[in-house]
Amino acid sequence: MRLVGAAVLFSTLSVPIRASAAPLQEEADVFIGTLERDGNALILRRCDLVENRYTLVDAPGAHVVDKLRKAKLPAYGEVIARYVEGEDGGSILRVERVETLTPGKSCHLADALTG
Repeated sequence: MRLVGAAVLFSTLSVPIRASAAPLQEEADVFIGTLERDGNALILRRCDLVENRYTLVDAPGAHVVDKLRKAKLPAYGEVIARYVEGEDGGSILRVERVETLTPGKSCHLADALTG
């Protein structure tokens, strides 16, 4: 009887997993920080203690970065994007849209203390 019970338990635990040929698409995430210029690049300096920096590029089909270039920067922003690692190991955000953009506002403590 114990052997049959163990076989039933094992058969319910070993559920086959279906493999998919299509790669998983990562969902976009919200990145909050200060948007600023760095030469020709637009950068998001994240609102955390480390102040991670991300280069902003348009997601396929999006036209957000050109609009951001015309904005008064630095500005506080809530960016909807997907993270990718650049060929040089740098951090890149493929921007789909910007939910909030507040020119002249920063979320960094150091900026608040010096400003």
